[in-house]
Amino acid sequence: MIKKIGIVLLFLLFSAGCAVAEENLASDELSAQGYIVTPSKNDNDPFPILKTSDTITQGETNWHYKSVSSYITTLDVNLNWGNTGNSLRLTIYTPDGVTLGPYYDSADGSIDGKIDLDITNSNGIATGTWNYKVYGYSVYGTESYTI
Repeated sequence: MIKKIGIVLLFLLFSAGCAVAEENLASDELSAQGYIVTPSKNDNDPFPILKTSDTITQGETNWHYKSVSSYITTLDVNLNWGNTGNSLRLTIYTPDGVTLGPYYDSADGSIDGKIDLDITNSNGIATGTWNYKVYGYSVYGTESYTI
């Protein structure tokens, strides 16, 4: 009986180690590109962007674009719909071919009808066109939002 428990325990420890290794691999791959995504520290973006307003329905996809033309190390991305009864999903595509996300309402640490993230890269945020894919993940009726 003790031998069986030991084998099961060894298997569980090995499985947990593999899961941590897979999670770290994903983080390492993202770190290799230099991008770190964290909840936004504040609402005062040092490089504010013009907000775009739009509407979305269940299952709909809307694309938005942001041009980065000068050297910066932090990009604030704020998708705000305010209605916690609906859920939107955000995926970000960088000009240098990195996919960030998908992100849901809780990605910034709270469920509040917004996804507010800081994307940092100590080597500089890629210049060019950033693509934001907004998807109506769980939407009743039509939801208005800004990004």
